[in-house]
Amino acid sequence: MRTGTRHGQAVTSLLLAARTIVLTRRRTGRHAELCDAAVNVVTNGLTSIAVDPQSVPTPLREEATALAHRIVDDDHPEDSPLWPPPGEDLPVTSWVHPDRAPSLVA
Repeated sequence: MRTGTRHGQAVTSLLLAARTIVLTRRRTGRHAELCDAAVNVVTNGLTSIAVDPQSVPTPLREEATALAHRIVDDDHPEDSPLWPPPGEDLPVTSWVHPDRAPSLVA
């Protein structure tokens, strides 16, 4: 886990808080457009980056942090390239896997 700096600790806390918020909102009926597998993809990805940030490239870490801010602020997380499209039947995997990482290049 990120423990080297206060900034790292804050980012780790933010990622884990965003994970909890997604799960809570899903349970209470928000984010109903996402299937359970899509919710798992988002939450597994946020957790994986919080636990082992060096396992992914910097642009992906930065996008995950931006997504976490959007989730916490409830400010259109679906605009992030890491947010799964609604209704798609996704495999339960993590987007931090190097072979499955989304392209952050527009």
